[in-house]
Amino acid sequence: MSVFRDAPQIYSVFAAVCAAAVLLLAFCLRGAGWLLWGTCLVPLFLLSRGFATVGVSPFYVMDVVAVVALLATLRMWGPRVLSERRLRWFRAIAVGLAVMTAQAVYRGVAAGYSEALKGVILGFYPLLAWFAATWILTRPVEEAVRLRWVLYMPTAGVFVELILGSPLPAAARGLYLAIAGAFSVQMRHLGKSRLLLWTLVGAAVMTAIASKRGPLLAVVAAMAATALASRSSRRRTVRWPVVSWSLATLGVIAVLGFSLSGESVSDMPVVGGLAARVSRSHDPNSEAGANVELRMEMWQEALRVVREDPLLGAGAGHPIDVIGHGEHLNAPRAGPHNSFIGYIYYLGWPAGIAMALLVVATLRRTWRARHHLVAASWFGATVGVAVTACTNVAFETTYIGLPSWLVLACAYALVGVPETRTAADESPPIATTSRRAPATSRSVAGIGRPQHTSPGVPARS
Repeated sequence: MSVFRDAPQIYSVFAAVCAAAVLLLAFCLRGAGWLLWGTCLVPLFLLSRGFATVGVSPFYVMDVVAVVALLATLRMWGPRVLSERRLRWFRAIAVGLAVMTAQAVYRGVAAGYSEALKGVILGFYPLLAWFAATWILTRPVEEAVRLRWVLYMPTAGVFVELILGSPLPAAARGLYLAIAGAFSVQMRHLGKSRLLLWTLVGAAVMTAIASKRGPLLAVVAAMAATALASRSSRRRTVRWPVVSWSLATLGVIAVLGFSLSGESVSDMPVVGGLAARVSRSHDPNSEAGANVELRMEMWQEALRVVREDPLLGAGAGHPIDVIGHGEHLNAPRAGPHNSFIGYIYYLGWPAGIAMALLVVATLRRTWRARHHLVAASWFGATVGVAVTACTNVAFETTYIGLPSWLVLACAYALVGVPETRTAADESPPIATTSRRAPATSRSVAGIGRPQHTSPGVPARS
């Protein structure tokens, strides 16, 4: 019996009190913007759903802190919000999603759907991400470097949830660790492995207590994508910056030794539950197999329903009632568990296609700038978000949606870091390097077109 049985309520109240205190102090401090964004993201990485759902649906303390952070920095990003060329297409899609969300929420409320108001997130978070990315484009790189310690919070959050004994939202934890893992590979390139080792420990603990396939896949995909993107194009041999050959060899020896001992695969430490789950994926009577079948049925049902109104969608909060094995396996509020299909389902095909194209464009921009380590990390983090979005509501719910949209917006913006400062400053996860250009202009990283900068704003690309 856990002594922390009432922990979710306790730390929810504690988080709300702390957030209120920070809000009162924020406007009196010079670094109010960074403080407020830290107040938004650090508790989210530590407490996940416990912090993200404090408040009255669909308005939560986390969202209030994010809005106040933007208001506190309005004088910095406000003048550039409609003129920033690097966010031109992101801005257009964000506004379009907001408009489509407004009509979807109105239709959902009119139809009496119980979760219709939560659909506000579909259009609200893209706008927050657009504003936040515009603000980040105005800030000196040195400010963000100081906050790289935030990347240690996802793993700390795994231990917090383990100690408190509260349910582990595996999809969210996997997303947070995937973001941290992408940048830990970059840090490993710079000769510092602490973040990488810490994040791998968090992934191992998450796997041991959750035994889910998707979250671990997101972490592995983010790290592998970063390693691939950051590989030197001049070398013919593949470099492995994620784990050393000695660690990989020890892992293989451990697995072989356990297999030869005759023990059941489900008894393997850390990965035993995951291995057993994967081995039963083909069995429709198991939880692993039922989840695969359930998702396929939900996706088919969502696409079938949206055919009735392909331009406007089914409306926010429209339930998906899938019956399998003689019982209702899907809660009506759960959505289709695929963000790409989710946007199509709720808002219509135009919105879903625009959202998917935005993800593809972000991957393309970061891949083209992959010769810089931070751009490679943004590429890996975006891959982790996209993998999560394929099997979960990565862009549609509170504790996953905000970090997903922030990653997408910041990666799309490709904030510039002077090339000579990359190795020395340990480029942070809110910036990416660019090619050296003449003093009169800068070229957009990975784009190649000149972009003139206005006086008084640090030249960036």
